[in-house]
Amino acid sequence: MSKATMSRHLSGCLPAHDARRGAPVELLLLRVEGAEAPFYWLDLEAKVNAQFSDLDRFLRRTWLECCGHCSAFVIGPTRYTVASTGPFRRDGERSLRVRLDEVLGAMKTWFRYEYDFGSTTELRLRVRGSRLGVAGRQPVRLLARNEPPAWACHVCGAPATVLCSYCADERDPMLCDQHVKGHRCGDEALLPVVNSPRMGVCGYTGEA
Repeated sequence: MSKATMSRHLSGCLPAHDARRGAPVELLLLRVEGAEAPFYWLDLEAKVNAQFSDLDRFLRRTWLECCGHCSAFVIGPTRYTVASTGPFRRDGERSLRVRLDEVLGAMKTWFRYEYDFGSTTELRLRVRGSRLGVAGRQPVRLLARNEPPAWACHVCGAPATVLCSYCADERDPMLCDQHVKGHRCGDEALLPVVNSPRMGVCGYTGEA
């Protein structure tokens, strides 16, 4: 299902998926995309009193976490990051422990998220709207996500299951189970094909 089709679908079906117990609260509807690969996307719902730290944990767990790298949300001139709470705080930095509604309440433009300041995976996010609903216990929940892209082995065209991180910058890195055997770069270069914009970067395997 395309992003546009999913947006129309969610506009009518969300109340049917509310928690059975609890008082209605205001919820933000968020779209998240890979900045360089927008065919990876998530539709999320977050309580307005959730913090950026909650959203950070959700994105790490769902799409990004490999080695405990640093991360930051970038909104205008301000960076919201863990580093801002310690001795390395710089001008224009704030803690991740800021409520979403303090910053995103009326915001309709895209903003950025960066995971890993070395081999950076960058996302872009936008508030698509808000609603009253019964959200349950979690501060952020997944509503929908893209179908996994179909990657083909560059040797035979069969579905790829592995990519070579060493080959990614020079040639087609995608390999199927058959043609990964004996690949010249060695097992240490091989990473699984996963449904994430972090695929092939650092040691990411899709398992937080």
